[in-house]
This record gives sequence, C-alpha cells and structure tokens, in this order.
Amino acid sequence: MKSLLNKMLNGRLNRWGFLAVLLLAAGATVAGMKDRQYRLGGAFIASDGKLVYNCVQSPYDPEGQRAALVVRIVHDDGSLAALLAAFGANTSCEGVGEDVMISHDTAKWNMIAYAQAAGPPLQTKAIFVYSGTLKFTDRDNFVINYTLNVYPVDVPGLPNADANHDGFPDAGATPALTIPGLTGTGKRVPTPPPVCGN
Repeated sequence: MKSLLNKMLNGRLNRWGFLAVLLLAAGATVAGMKDRQYRLGGAFIASDGKLVYNCVQSPYDPEGQRAALVVRIVHDDGSLAALLAAFGANTSCEGVGEDVMISHDTAKWNMIAYAQAAGPPLQTKAIFVYSGTLKFTDRDNFVINYTLNVYPVDVPGLPNADANHDGFPDAGATPALTIPGLTGTGKRVPTPPPVCGN
C-alpha cells in the first residue's frame, strides 16, 4: 500500500511539475510574441507628407541589429527646394548613414546628405545632418522621428562649417538651422513571390 501511495504522489507531483513547466513555456512564448525582436534590412518607401524617399537598409550582421542606410528623395512638394535655395543650392544628393537597434522595436539612426549647387563644378553649399529614431510598428512598417541640422559650407555671410572640406561639420561648428520634431512613415517594398524552378 505504501508503494502504491508513493507512486500516486510521485505521479501527481510529476503531473503538476509538467503542468508548471508547460504553463511557464506558454507564458514565455506569449511574452516573446509581444516583444518580437525586429531586424534592420530591406528596401522601403517613406514619406513625411511632403517628401517621398527611397530607403535601403543593408545589415552588417545576421541578426539585423546594425545596418548601413542610403536614402534618396524622389518627390519634393517644394519644401526641400526652398531649403536648398536658402543656402544657394539647387539640388541634393543621396543621404548615407547607419542604424542600430536600441530595443526590440526601435533603432537609432544618423545620416548625412549635401545641399549642392549644380556645376560645373558641383559645389557643396550645406551639410544636412539627420538624427533620430525609427520604430517598427510591424515587420513591414515603421515610424520615424528626427531632427535636421543644417551646416553651411562656403555660403556668403555665414560661417563655413567645413573649412577642411572633409564632408563632415568641423569640430565646434554650430548649425545655421535646426529643425526638430520631424516625422514620417515607411513601408517595406513587397518581396516578389518565388518563381517555380529557380
């Protein structure tokens, strides 16, 4: 009888232990679904309601925690043209920068682009330094919040922020213009379906 009682207690303890492990695993799975780790990488089309731009994130690591960033403006409602003209420029180039994930759904990013006067010769008139955050709302969509600092280069009446012409604002240079509180949204370019036989 003692042996049967021990077997029953051990059986119940094993069942309760198994149930506890199962509940913990289920809870961890649900918690993991809530805090999904998003990855940088891919091609996106983004807009702030005035500009439309292409964005390509090229990951440095398999986990997608760091990425190179290239952004090209493809549509301007006139607001960028006005900013360029204020610094004696009439065109801009692609922006380049980097992203790094700082939480499961948010990346911090910096980017540099140039306001230019078409040549010949092509002349840089201002350095645009962007910095902000990118928050994934799901795998294919994000929201950005950022600030733009504009540093003049060889603009009459303004201090030259790139005297050594290395493409970066000089140490101690202050922006001639800061525009905080900028926002935008981005959507991933859909991946085409696989082709049979390839």
